[in-house]
Amino acid sequence: MRMRTGVVLPLYDDPWTDPVGRILQLADLGVPGIWVRDIPLLHNDGTDRGAGFDPVALLANVLGQGVPFEEIGTAVLCLSYRQPLTLAQAVSSLQTLSGNRLVLGVGAGVRARVNEVYGLDADARRQHFIESVRVLDDLLRRGGAALPDTVRFDAGPQASAPPLLLASNDPVALAALTPLADGWMTNYVTPDRVRTELHRMCPDARSLPSTMQLTLAVDTADRGAEPTEHAHGRLTLLRVGADRLPALLDRYADAGLDRLLVHLPLDDGDHRQLRSLAGALRHAGLAAAHA
Repeated sequence: MRMRTGVVLPLYDDPWTDPVGRILQLADLGVPGIWVRDIPLLHNDGTDRGAGFDPVALLANVLGQGVPFEEIGTAVLCLSYRQPLTLAQAVSSLQTLSGNRLVLGVGAGVRARVNEVYGLDADARRQHFIESVRVLDDLLRRGGAALPDTVRFDAGPQASAPPLLLASNDPVALAALTPLADGWMTNYVTPDRVRTELHRMCPDARSLPSTMQLTLAVDTADRGAEPTEHAHGRLTLLRVGADRLPALLDRYADAGLDRLLVHLPLDDGDHRQLRSLAGALRHAGLAAAHA
């Protein structure tokens, strides 16, 4: 099985800084896929970083540039903050504009103080997430069979239903929704946990292919550095030497990871990390194609 790869935006600079230019740069470097975030509000603590542009608007703009990516995706759309009937039209539009290259990652929103502003406690957040996924599944895959006879949903005539990936560690939501999903999204896990992590979170979940978001630092000074884990806010950052990066990707592919999405937050603007990463992703894709 081929492990698909992509890069998560924004990169390392201000998220409002020329995102279309960044995406076109990734296209020139041969990156296979791009993924965007959905962060409408931030914790006002001086450290929380946003995504800048609305993900639907940004992807629609970029698709107008004729970008060649194999996949475009959302990592993730926060369903707690969006009305699913309206969102389904936006998703169908992106799928049509992209020529059916969209992959829809969805989550419930992890910022507690933002959820409070939206009036969502833990139970309401979970219920809204579950119900929103069910609505999207009905509209995008069944044409709105659950709608009343007085209205209808028109998808793009050439649009297929995009793959739906669940970004959730909530066992109740996973048990309810994995039968409707095409994949599960997780943050960093070691290769030996790729096949078991979903069922560790929820023993009742249906087995799904895993997509992992990896916060990465590529060491271009000590190119032979072994992978090491470091704290990076609420996430784990993996630092690895540039020459070791292809072997790291191979280990995840051999472990059965379906898709690896890389967030690169620490490049200092000279693009050395980005060029090394893009080369490793191209190598991984070529190796898989000839396997």
